[in-house]
Amino acid sequence: MNISEICIKRPVLALVLSLVLVVVGIMGFNDLNTRFFPKFEQNVINISTAYPSASAKLVESSITTPLEEGISGVQGIDTIISQSFQGESDIKLTLDYGVNVYEVANQIRDKVEQARVQLPTNINAPVVQVGWGNMELMDVGFTAPNENPKAIRDYLERNVIDQIEQIPGIADVEVAGANQYAMRIWLDPQKMAARGLSVNDVQMAIQNSNVELPAGEIKGSSINYPITAETKLNTADQFNNIIVKNDNGQVIRIKDIGQAQLDDDSADQSIVTLDGQPGVLLSINNATDANPLDAAKNVNHFLNQIRPHLPNGMKIVPSFDISAYMHGSIHEVYISIGIAILCVILVIFLFLGRLRTVAIPIATIPVCLIASFGAMYLLGFSINVITLLALVLSIGLVVDDAIVMLENIYRHIENGEKPLIAAIKGSKEITFPVIAMTITLAAVYAPIGLMQNQAANIFRSFAFTLAGAVLISGFVALSLSPMMCSRFLKAQGGEPKGYSRIIETIYERMAQGYQKILAAILNKRILVVFAAVLIAVGGFFLAKNIPMAFVPQEDMGFVIAAVSTSSGSSINTINRGLEQVASIFKQAPAVASVVTVADTNAKAFDSVFAMLKPFKDRKQSASQVADVINQKIKQIPGLNAAAFAPSFGGSMQHQLEFYLMGDTYSDLYAVSQKLINQLGNYPGLRVIQSNMRFDSQQYNMTVNRDIAGQLQANIKDIDNTMAALYGGSKISTFDANGKTYNVYLQAQENDLHSLASINKFYVNNAQNKLIPLSNLISIKPILSQVVLPHYNHLRAAQMSAQLAPGYNLGTVVNYLQTELPQLLPANVKYAFTGQAHDLLTSNNSMGLIFLLAMVFIYLVLAAQFESFIDPFIILLAVPLSIVGAMASLKLIGGTLNIYTDIGLVTLIGLVSKHGILITQFANRLQKEGLAMREALLKAASIRLRPILMTTAAMVFGALPLLFSSGGSAQSRHQIGIVIIGGLIFGTFFSLVVVPVAYSYAYKFKLFLKRFKTTDEMSLSGK
Repeated sequence: MNISEICIKRPVLALVLSLVLVVVGIMGFNDLNTRFFPKFEQNVINISTAYPSASAKLVESSITTPLEEGISGVQGIDTIISQSFQGESDIKLTLDYGVNVYEVANQIRDKVEQARVQLPTNINAPVVQVGWGNMELMDVGFTAPNENPKAIRDYLERNVIDQIEQIPGIADVEVAGANQYAMRIWLDPQKMAARGLSVNDVQMAIQNSNVELPAGEIKGSSINYPITAETKLNTADQFNNIIVKNDNGQVIRIKDIGQAQLDDDSADQSIVTLDGQPGVLLSINNATDANPLDAAKNVNHFLNQIRPHLPNGMKIVPSFDISAYMHGSIHEVYISIGIAILCVILVIFLFLGRLRTVAIPIATIPVCLIASFGAMYLLGFSINVITLLALVLSIGLVVDDAIVMLENIYRHIENGEKPLIAAIKGSKEITFPVIAMTITLAAVYAPIGLMQNQAANIFRSFAFTLAGAVLISGFVALSLSPMMCSRFLKAQGGEPKGYSRIIETIYERMAQGYQKILAAILNKRILVVFAAVLIAVGGFFLAKNIPMAFVPQEDMGFVIAAVSTSSGSSINTINRGLEQVASIFKQAPAVASVVTVADTNAKAFDSVFAMLKPFKDRKQSASQVADVINQKIKQIPGLNAAAFAPSFGGSMQHQLEFYLMGDTYSDLYAVSQKLINQLGNYPGLRVIQSNMRFDSQQYNMTVNRDIAGQLQANIKDIDNTMAALYGGSKISTFDANGKTYNVYLQAQENDLHSLASINKFYVNNAQNKLIPLSNLISIKPILSQVVLPHYNHLRAAQMSAQLAPGYNLGTVVNYLQTELPQLLPANVKYAFTGQAHDLLTSNNSMGLIFLLAMVFIYLVLAAQFESFIDPFIILLAVPLSIVGAMASLKLIGGTLNIYTDIGLVTLIGLVSKHGILITQFANRLQKEGLAMREALLKAASIRLRPILMTTAAMVFGALPLLFSSGGSAQSRHQIGIVIIGGLIFGTFFSLVVVPVAYSYAYKFKLFLKRFKTTDEMSLSGK
């Protein structure tokens, strides 16, 4: 007695089993977290080290290289990419997938600590962090017509930024548009020289005068009273009155040799405009392991709380919120689930024609969907666009087994058997195919669980959610469905009437027509074989012509324009270029708001950011808007800019990135400049750039050690003096209204513009005599790099570009893989990064996943059928279904990406189900005494109806994906077309190719049987 017979005889048990699944699912749903993307393990470690005022070259030699060498022995590191900027070293370690990132991070921290002895003593401690790098969650602008941006920033620093950073899930907040306040002590070298003062004298005086220390306490009879000396300075006037020297009663103050002034904290400048209004922009970053939807909700709640309390005239200007795109995408998938359920119900009714009959497979939908949430909870998944996408596809799948069970039982009732007997017999006959189909479809995803890469990490939750839903549906089909059939279906009391009669007549004619056609096809089997081979070969060449991408180009609701200027450009020069691009954006009818960010910092990204109107309020997609903008940018002479619509997970700066590695930076510069010119002839790329640019005007200072020694001048004092005067040394802090600001010592602004001012400065020697700096040092102007990159310890140059309209990442990467080996010299190598790297690794792994999925299914089927031949017959239609999927994808202009890849893997399980139904039934009929041809024709014609019904259910269940809109629509479109096109083609070929293959295999089986019989006879000595 199998489970179906038990449930038929014990209907309460069948209901209880399904209710248990529903209860577990509801409990799981209540505890599931809602995210946009699945949460998966990080494989990136970042090491950041600040070395204030140090040149990029000094940072590279004294920090980056020693740290790279120190961590090189740690196992599990795939790539090490570093960038040395002025004042900062950034090292990014990408680990092999499957490595425990936290264990490696601890080893890295130990290695960094060991390397500290080789690093300069005046650096900030290196910071080691685990994560992909914090994701930009939202940008929020602040404007105030009556305040300058610096005052706006000061208000935000005091009242807003710290509170946002305390919100759970927020990593940090970056500020653009203004610097913080700082106290700048501007020194006049001539006045200092006239009074015999050096920079060290001034620095010592300020530090000694600006302190706040406890001065003890007064002990009372019952309580002690602490005493604090109010010696900390707070205002520019107080700093100006600091006594630097008292020479025989002649007091020399700061104001006598310069001026203290409230000014900018940084020499780098930044300008932000929000729809043309100057303001300050807060870029709020989400922590790597936090839920962006929850974090964004909490930030928006906080902003709504403070809005009424902002100073007069200050406004909050929302400019970007990735959570809006995420919420829209999830909402659209929920809509797709609802529509898919209605479509599947309609299809079942159209095929069966009776409401009592329709209720049986429909009952499996809520049971399986709700129970799937329990499986998701047990597997540690979340509700996100990937798992919801799996549930959309599962709607057509979960009714498949119930349909097959229902159809077989219904056929017995049509033959005159009572419902109870028909349910027992029919369920017994179909138990093996249901188990085989269920396990087969679940097994197709097993290789994804074994793979360790970016694509597998993303889609593991998709695969296992869909597999879980299928396994649950198989259980429900074997327990609830036969029980319902025994109670809901009625014995035939004559000919069907009305719509049921029409349906039955259509089906009978289809079955008869199909049987006749199949009989004719079996007489011309070789033609089918020839046609199948031609189609398979054509599909191979078709696949070669479909472009590749890591993910489809999505409309995220905004467009970015990257604007390139030469290193060292003034803030006004940068801003003028941005304003030109912004004016173009403002003319576009689809654009809602425009933000420009100009920054002289070498790490900053000068850009124009345009938020688009909601999907329903515009006719153009983000890509179309970018194309129009680019056409107009071309018409502006001398403007090096390109607009593009970013995809989720891609770079917000460049669509293509790769590194060149060589021996020297000068060689890399020459190669990169030549490559920019050569690639400029390729129409697929725009705004090709290299960060290896020798256009940064710098000065190289050399100390004459012999003269310094003769004059007893200390080298360290010379360095400190230069750093203070030209770099702006931080020497102290001061408090104002409860906030701490920095104090900087620097030469007055007029003396910063010319090297001739070096003659005005002096340094103390050992006898405290003033020695002119010009006697101790020599300075030469040089052209240098702003950033010095490394790739896996090798000196490198980062190349970047935007894609031209009509070109996708896969096409461009293929072109570069062909051309770069010919264009680059033998001593220069290259490596892709970003989405180009993800594309290549995912394509390699998906090919292996596809192959392993075929192997897994073959082995599972072989074990179930106890045959190595039958699985081969069943899987023959799979390659032909892939051709159909490719043709459909080509028709809509899609790409081969991780979404279509998972669709193709799913097709293997879907199409193989048809072959299982035909092969298993034909085998059974042969065992009952029918000849092979008769058994095959009968099996194919009888299984026609469940095959068509299950195909229609799956196709109509996936249709909402094809017609969905909004966020992530392209991803849904492309996986939808792969499933629909592949399933339609695969069903047709299953009905033709599988019977033909079965007939050929029968003869092969007879041959093996004769061979086996002969072998057995010889062994027995007969």
